[in-house]
Amino acid sequence: MGASGPFDLVVRGGRVVSADGSRVTDVAVAGGRIAHVGDGLSGRRDIDASGKLVLPGAIDGHVHIRTERDADAYDDTFTSGSVAAAFGGVTTFVDQIQVEPGRGLTLAGGVERRLAEAEGACVVDYAFHVNPREPARALLDEIPTLAEAGFPSVKFFMNYDGYALPDDALLYGMQRVAEAGGLAIVHAENKAVIDELVRQNEAAGRSGLAWYGSARPSVIEGEAAHRALAIARVAGCRILVFHATAAEVAEEIGRAKAVGQAAFGEAVLHYLLLDERLLEDPDVGTAFELSPPLRDEHHRAALWTALADGTLDVVSTDHGPRRLVREADGRMVPPRGTSGIEVRLALIHEFGVRTGLLTEERWVDVCCTRPADVFGLPTKGRLEPGYDADLVVFDPEREVTISHTLLHSTVDHSTYEGTTVRGWPVATVVRGEVVVEDGQLRVSPGFGRSAERGWSS
Repeated sequence: MGASGPFDLVVRGGRVVSADGSRVTDVAVAGGRIAHVGDGLSGRRDIDASGKLVLPGAIDGHVHIRTERDADAYDDTFTSGSVAAAFGGVTTFVDQIQVEPGRGLTLAGGVERRLAEAEGACVVDYAFHVNPREPARALLDEIPTLAEAGFPSVKFFMNYDGYALPDDALLYGMQRVAEAGGLAIVHAENKAVIDELVRQNEAAGRSGLAWYGSARPSVIEGEAAHRALAIARVAGCRILVFHATAAEVAEEIGRAKAVGQAAFGEAVLHYLLLDERLLEDPDVGTAFELSPPLRDEHHRAALWTALADGTLDVVSTDHGPRRLVREADGRMVPPRGTSGIEVRLALIHEFGVRTGLLTEERWVDVCCTRPADVFGLPTKGRLEPGYDADLVVFDPEREVTISHTLLHSTVDHSTYEGTTVRGWPVATVVRGEVVVEDGQLRVSPGFGRSAERGWSS
C-alpha cells in the first residue's frame, strides 16, 4: 500500500487538530491504526470532514458505570454509558473496580467480576482503575500483580466512611504502586476535619445544603492534596490528584511539579462550570451534594488558569448519573451525581475555546492526548502513524441545546439541561471502525474492548 492508498478509510479535508498545532489534511486508516497523515489520500471508504475539525478520540479517565451495591448505584449500564461516550466523541473511558469493604473480596476477584460485566457490552474501548477501600495489607499487596495484568492505576480515598485509608496504609499502597511502575490516584480530602466541622454545624443547628460547603473548606482540600503529594514523593510513585476544586489544590500540584515530582492534576467538568449556589436550588441542589463541593468563581477561574498553563493535566467528568427520585413532599428531584461523558468535549470547547480560556490545541491536549499519557493508554490519544485509529469529526458550527432527550445515558434529566453550545461531535471512529455517524450508532455492543495499558520509560 503506497502513501496515497487505497487505505481502509480516509477522513478527508478536515482541519486536523493536535496538541501541537493544526492543519487541513487527510487522515488514513489501515488495519485499525493510523497509517498516514497527508494530502491527496484515497480510501475504500471516505468521510468528508471539510469545514470540520478532526481530533484524536477523546478519553474520559474518571467515570462510574453502574455497580451493584446497597446504595448509590449508578443508572448507566456499560452499554448505555459507552453509547453516550461514542456520541460525545469519547473513544475510551476508564471506570473503576470498587471492592466494597467487609465483603471478603480480593482485588483480583473484583477485577474478574467487573471485567465480566463489561465484556460484550461496550461500543467503545474501556479500562479500569483498581480501588482498595480498606487498609488490609493483603489487598494492597495485590497491586503489583494486578498492574502486570493490565491494571496499573490505583485509586485511594482519603474521605468517606468505609472508604478512607489512613496515612500509613496510603503510604504502603503507594509503595506497592511505585514497585509496579503504576499510577496512584487520590481523592484528597481531610476526613477528620470534615467530620468535626459537620458535627459543629449540626450542634449549632446549621442544617441543609446551604451549609454543606462550609464543612469542606478549600484550604483543607489543599492540605489533603499537599499530604497526598508528600506521601507519594516519599513512596516514589506517580500521583494524580482527582477532581481538584480549589485554588489551593492547583497551587500544591504546581509546587510538586516545580521540584520535579511526577505529579498530575485533574479538572472535572462540573467543577469548571457550575457554581456552589446551585446547592441552594430546591429543584436541583440534591444532585450537587458532592465531596469536594462545588465552589465559587474565584476557584473556578483558578482551575481554568491551571488547566491552560499545564498545572492541571486532564479534564474528566466523574460521570455517574442517577435517575430522579421522589421526595417525601412528592417532588421529583435528582439524587447525588452528574452526567457528563457525552457533553464534555462540546462544553469545554464552548466555555474554554470559544471564550479564549484555552486554545484549540490545549482543548485537544486535555481531553484527548494528555489523558492517554497520564492514564497509561500507550496506543491512544494521537493521530500519528501506528496509533489506534480513534478519531472524532467535530463540527465547530453545529449548535445544540443540551437536553436529556438528546443524550444517550440512562437518565431522565441532564446536569447541563438547557445549555446551548456551538460545536458538536458528528462522527466517531474507534480502531478504524465508524461507530457513530449521521446521528446513528453503527456498531453493536461488544465492539469495544479492554484497552492496552502501561507507560513508556
